[in-house]
Amino acid sequence: MKKKTYLIFMLSLTYIFSTECSATQCSSTAHRQDTQQAIKWYRDSAEKNALYREIYSVGSDYINHWVKTHHPKTKTWGVVLDIDETTLDNSWYFQQCADMADNESDFEHFVTIPQKSTALPGVIELTHLVHRLGGYVSLVSNRDGSYQDTTGNALTSTIANLKQQHVYFDQVVLGNYKDSSHPTDKNPRFNAITHGRYDSKQMVWSNTLPAHQVIAYFGDNIQDFPKLKQAATYALSTTDTTFNLFSKGYFIFPNPMYGSWETNQYK
Repeated sequence: MKKKTYLIFMLSLTYIFSTECSATQCSSTAHRQDTQQAIKWYRDSAEKNALYREIYSVGSDYINHWVKTHHPKTKTWGVVLDIDETTLDNSWYFQQCADMADNESDFEHFVTIPQKSTALPGVIELTHLVHRLGGYVSLVSNRDGSYQDTTGNALTSTIANLKQQHVYFDQVVLGNYKDSSHPTDKNPRFNAITHGRYDSKQMVWSNTLPAHQVIAYFGDNIQDFPKLKQAATYALSTTDTTFNLFSKGYFIFPNPMYGSWETNQYK
């Protein structure tokens, strides 16, 4: 082994065993080189904090305007938010442990069980605003609702983390990786919320809600929005009317750490 290579190897080992997610805990602790700057930006930049507050502020203005314009009855409407990197900040995991794309079960264990993820700027205010105005708040995530180990399960741990962070919600709906053939497709969950019909083979939920109109969606992935797919949306002309939905019911956040954009996955 060359001296330079050996030095890099030893420094890597020092880093691995100094982090909270040690080699005995995670299947992988090495960061991909091409995500280092993305993780740093997400964790350390003032721009990230400003963008989240700006987007949630624009979303709040839209919701306030919609309610004043339509005068809906209480609990006949609501909003849908993604959880990871939309509601809760999991960047501690990407900094200290493994990339989610490398091992999904590691992500489920280390993010849901420790309950270390924190509320992102602006989300607490928005969720409580919707509640005060008489709407439902549904949190729809691709976390694996069928995941369970000796310390707990993904659904109860996610709910505990959200309550710990004072995020208001009326329900949490996760994917069912055990039984569903397309567990990362959120459209069945979106349809369940709007129609009030839930399929246990497709999803795992905290509780059901009556059918209601969803007036706004919030997410960090293009596939957090009904019927939108990564490759197909990327291929659209920049003047396509699909993009008119953003800031007018669709609100998207920056996430350079991971997403369907990495490989045009989930086409």
